[in-house]
Amino acid sequence: MKFSQIVFALFLVCLVGFNFAYSQDNSKKEKSKNKKTEQNPIVVKANVAVLDAAENFVDNIKLEDLKVFEDGVEQKITYFVKKEPILNLGLVVDNSGSMKKNLDELMKSSSIIIDSLLPDSEVFVVRFVDSDTIEVIQEWTSNKKDLKEAIEIMFVQGGQSTVLDAVYLSAEKILERERKDKSKRYAIILISDAEERDSYYNFDEIMALFKGTDLQVFLLSFAENAPLAKKKARLLSHLLTLETGGTVYSLPKKHSQDDILHALKSIFGELRSQYIIGYTSTNQKRDGLPRKLSIQVTDSAKGETRKGVIRESFVVPKE
Repeated sequence: MKFSQIVFALFLVCLVGFNFAYSQDNSKKEKSKNKKTEQNPIVVKANVAVLDAAENFVDNIKLEDLKVFEDGVEQKITYFVKKEPILNLGLVVDNSGSMKKNLDELMKSSSIIIDSLLPDSEVFVVRFVDSDTIEVIQEWTSNKKDLKEAIEIMFVQGGQSTVLDAVYLSAEKILERERKDKSKRYAIILISDAEERDSYYNFDEIMALFKGTDLQVFLLSFAENAPLAKKKARLLSHLLTLETGGTVYSLPKKHSQDDILHALKSIFGELRSQYIIGYTSTNQKRDGLPRKLSIQVTDSAKGETRKGVIRESFVVPKE
């Protein structure tokens, strides 16, 4: 075989190999693209309080007594559980540099949360900055004095904020209790701008940890003041709360103490609700628009009027 023929033959082999590799690479990219667009159905969880005409809690409600509506469209309730009012709470506070301007508000907010606790509730307190600084500064206790003293020693320091790591490690701590007694309420109140920068754990790992539990994340969000990635901070705020059945209370960029008080009052209103419901939304669009929630409760067998209280709205963010 002549040299020119050998060269041509080698060229053909390389060309075939290149086309095969290109085809394989495109196939992988297509699979990756398809995998990326496959999304879990939108499942909504919400807290429901039921009151009688005298504003007393009603504790004998059944699933069939409730109807829930999303933007006026009735949804089929597929999850219903009653909870005791005793709260097991992780108070998780962002002490990273991006929260420096809000430090005083963080401490006041935390103090208000502690004052709002029912006597038998137990709380632990976490301050976090980066992956090296996630510390439990107060272990489980119902002693409000000890909790407030823990808040008073908080301080802001520089570091790459690890919001997801703080939530993950706090959730592990709470779920040790939840596995032993599912009748009580379990929640994380996160105070942060939700600007995630350098966590070891990712969002999917957190959702896997929460799966099959009633642990909820409530977020007092300063995302509108996030210095670098405001859009991502908003996204994480909505995703963390939507996926866990909690609620995000987003403070405006220019907010007042009254805004904070209203948000915290709303959080504790939810945490004192007797029931958690869940449904798969009939609207599976991830459009980033607010959706209105409302609840109806049938009258009692004796004809007594009962009313339900549910959070006003939620957002399914664009991804």
